[in-house]
Amino acid sequence: MILPDQTFSYAKPVVLVGAAPVPLDEMFATLPDSWPVIAADGGAQTVMAAGRRPDLVVGDMDSRIDLPPEIRQLHLTGQDDTDFEKCLKRITAPLIVGFGFLDARLDHTLAAIHALAAVPHDRPIMLVGTTDMLLRLRGDIAFPAIAGERVSIWPLGPQRFHRSSGLRWSLDGLEMAPGQMVGTSNVATGDVEIIADGGAGYAVIRPAAAAASLLPVITPQD
Repeated sequence: MILPDQTFSYAKPVVLVGAAPVPLDEMFATLPDSWPVIAADGGAQTVMAAGRRPDLVVGDMDSRIDLPPEIRQLHLTGQDDTDFEKCLKRITAPLIVGFGFLDARLDHTLAAIHALAAVPHDRPIMLVGTTDMLLRLRGDIAFPAIAGERVSIWPLGPQRFHRSSGLRWSLDGLEMAPGQMVGTSNVATGDVEIIADGGAGYAVIRPAAAAASLLPVITPQD
């Protein structure tokens, strides 16, 4: 079913799937079945290979996937933004959890991070790969962590931090920005709390296995 260009609003968190190969059946097992699944173009093939049907497919459809006609499709031919950006611009949800955006080509991964930097709203977006996970945030967060675990803090624009706890290298009073100061390879000393002073937003990058303990923190309660 081909749809006209429009936006889609969801009351529940949304699962967004890209084209990079990921063990999606394992990842689906960690999430509620009630969360809508949306595919960014070629991600539709990954979703169907995992035994699910996407609720919606968005993109320029250059992957040439033969989709069942009953699946809703939003064909967008513009080439000034990626399929991931097309999705982010048209989906409103309290949380987006994305798979298949971090494990393919480096330029595609960088394009995904660029898209996160351009998102105007404050709602969290988590991308999970096979090695790493990335949580895009604006504002404060507190989450459980294991001492010795890698916790990188990467600014998505100018970002000032008021204070932090649970990190080997404190963020207190730091002003970060791409090309100036970043927080790669920080280390947790225990549970982490970050208090940010407004700003453009930042990414918390941790091992992929940490996604399971972060999800309850960022998932809105019914």
